[in-house]
Amino acid sequence: MYRVIIVEDEFIVRYGIRSMIEWDAIGMEVAGEASNGREALELMAAGLPDILITDIKMPVMDGIELIAEVRKLSPDLKILILSNLEDFQYAKEAIRHSVSDYIIKSDMMPRDFEQVLLKLKQGLDEALKPAPVQAGPVQAEPVHKEAILQELLERGAAHGLAAGHDALIQAGLAGVEPLYLLHVVMTGSGIERGYAQGAAAIRSIMAGLWQNSALGYELVPDRQGAVQLIVTAGAGRQPDGPAVPGRLLSLGEQLIQHLSGQYGWTVTIGVSGPIGQWGALKEAYEEAAGAAGMRLFLGTGRVLVHGSGELPAQGGPEATQLQSLQISSLQIQSMVYAFQSRELEAYLEQLFGQLAVRRDAELVQIITLELLMILTTLWPDVSKDAEQVLELKKRYFDELSRLETLEENQLWFLQAFQALVAHMKEMYNSDRNSIIKATQYIQQYYHQEITLQSISRLVHLSKNYFANLFRKEVGESFLEYLTRIRIEKAKTLLTGELKAGDVGSLVGIQDPKYFSKVFKKITGVSPSEYRALARKEQ
Repeated sequence: MYRVIIVEDEFIVRYGIRSMIEWDAIGMEVAGEASNGREALELMAAGLPDILITDIKMPVMDGIELIAEVRKLSPDLKILILSNLEDFQYAKEAIRHSVSDYIIKSDMMPRDFEQVLLKLKQGLDEALKPAPVQAGPVQAEPVHKEAILQELLERGAAHGLAAGHDALIQAGLAGVEPLYLLHVVMTGSGIERGYAQGAAAIRSIMAGLWQNSALGYELVPDRQGAVQLIVTAGAGRQPDGPAVPGRLLSLGEQLIQHLSGQYGWTVTIGVSGPIGQWGALKEAYEEAAGAAGMRLFLGTGRVLVHGSGELPAQGGPEATQLQSLQISSLQIQSMVYAFQSRELEAYLEQLFGQLAVRRDAELVQIITLELLMILTTLWPDVSKDAEQVLELKKRYFDELSRLETLEENQLWFLQAFQALVAHMKEMYNSDRNSIIKATQYIQQYYHQEITLQSISRLVHLSKNYFANLFRKEVGESFLEYLTRIRIEKAKTLLTGELKAGDVGSLVGIQDPKYFSKVFKKITGVSPSEYRALARKEQ
């Protein structure tokens, strides 16, 4: 079992990473978590993990500093870095420290993340095998076209062309210039098997569609399973420049139609701006992937072109007022416990409406993770079947990973919360007796120490669920009810000869000053004043 440590300053992201993977099934275990590099180093003082998953930007000690320190401890430890697209400049520095792999947070879906982890596991397994005996001189690893293109797509000219012009010659790319990049995203039954199937399908279709002697194309995957179609022009070819974008739009639409018709896949294609040289391929990839990512707001099954009027810049004037967009988990929980389905639907509609105006894909991921966290926190409160809750969490992550549009996300969360509310209504009818039992216990043992934790445990309900159910059934909180019962008992005792301080102890309130304060707050008079009034009436 390989040990994994997760380092990320946002709890929600750590929670997502920990929950989205079946660690045992892939031969791994999460050995620890840390919110910054310094905490991680303290954690690793007790023993190094086999795999380190770390964010780049963190307080106290960031990921770059952490990786540098870890490399002093172990040059072979597998490191997976998490990065935002806009922070990838920082990731370049981490790569210099022999990072094993990286993944973009906005594309961090369970099956993709698991594939990256399995790749690291394969490397660890290989390291345990005895080295083969070499019979002759070591041969240089051949340069593959796809490997060169992947380097250019992911790391840009500074790294991808480090081997020089010879690498392009060996890869058959010398004398060829890229013109545009099409980012093809395919989802649906069967495509989960990976890039190979999608690439083979595109090659087959392109053989019939592509009949342009002036232009060529290359296919290459990215780490999220999408396929890049790079349109190229060779030496001596003179493509009709102004007409190329129109041809690409038509090509993209035909490609979508064929892939959808033949395989039943949902396909969205993002098109970059013009490129002109291999060194700009990374920027073109980011443009095309960003355009395709707008399917979240504009819908799937279409061609989206970078720089078109349809794709407005993020953070425009409409989004200015949404800078502080946040979720109120307490408000959502209150609506769920009060069975306020209509209010909850209106809340989600308003929330997703703001996200639609903002058009920030990363913000959508953060908000959906927070909503998912609220869901997965509430379910254990109302279900005694831990195994069932665990399976439900896994299903949630799997279903969410397949959603592509904001509208689909909104509908999914509405249905998920409605299912939770329906379950709570069923539980409510069967658990009302537990509240009756709790009130009877309080009336009998009010003089003893009773806490929310102890009384909820007594009736076999979770603390949060019991507290909300108690308020709904009794009309006041557990503490308000307990205090009221104690004060009612105290009023009876104060008609006798006992001292006020002793009366407080007898009804379960040990501090005389606190007893006096609470008594006056509820009755409007102090204990001694109440005694005098009671005697006068007698």
